Amino acid sequence: MMTKNDVINKLKLLASRFSDKKYLTLKEIRSVPKLDYYIQFHFRKLGNALKAASLPSSKLAAGMKITNEELLNYLVDIGNKLGRNPRVWDFADDKDIYKKYSEYKISWSIYKTRFGGLRKALELIGKDTTKAAKAAKIGDTNKNKTDNSGFLWEKRRFCGQAAEIHVMAELLYRGFQAANIPVDVGLDILAVKQNRTYYFQVKHKDLSNNQAINITKSSFERTGGGEVYYIFVLLSDDKRDFLIVPYHIMNDWVREKIVEDTNDGYLIYIKKQANHYMLKEKVLDNYLNDWEGIK
Repeated sequence: MMTKNDVINKLKLLASRFSDKKYLTLKEIRSVPKLDYYIQFHFRKLGNALKAASLPSSKLAAGMKITNEELLNYLVDIGNKLGRNPRVWDFADDKDIYKKYSEYKISWSIYKTRFGGLRKALELIGKDTTKAAKAAKIGDTNKNKTDNSGFLWEKRRFCGQAAEIHVMAELLYRGFQAANIPVDVGLDILAVKQNRTYYFQVKHKDLSNNQAINITKSSFERTGGGEVYYIFVLLSDDKRDFLIVPYHIMNDWVREKIVEDTNDGYLIYIKKQANHYMLKEKVLDNYLNDWEGIK
């Protein structure tokens, strides 16, 4: 097992080995077995580990350190200054507000990765995307009580984090070394078992509503591979179930058009009928709680 100091020393050694490069990237880091896992285990984010090793961070690594709540609050701040909803070019024009949250300018594209688009991020903070609206900070206790967008955002955030914790616990019970990884790379959990590394994207689904599970095309195309699994945490009043779907099966579903193909992503409508989970007419029992299928 690598300690924090081991990770720092390996990062410094890598930096000296690749001294011709301005920043260490995941490509260099993954040349050292399990280093990416222990970076997440000890530091949670690559940017944090690089900072601990007194090494410079790339813009991508720095962006991974920003929380979703900070990104939403940045939208509020920049909207307050502009007196309207921020547009794509406003992020490049911002000269000072970003410094409250990041050492580098915040790109509008991170909102596509984190929230599915700038418009959807604006909706989460209760902004009217067709005209200027009164700004309000996330968690502001003086916010209009009839506007529950902040509450809905918090509920989604907590449910998403709880689902990841559920999955990590199940993996740990089964002998995997598991740790969170940044949302920016399109995956949520990295796990190691018997010298093999696995990656998981976790989505939660409340069975009390008909909302679809959304997987963005950018993350699907970027993260595809034999060691990638999608885990859908299905929430009901009395239990939690896990659908564990390998990437190649998801790819089949896309090709067979049993998931809905939109401009930005794939919508997966899972429902329960007669004690069976269904995706359209396909019965999903083979993937239900199939932890042994991770291999």
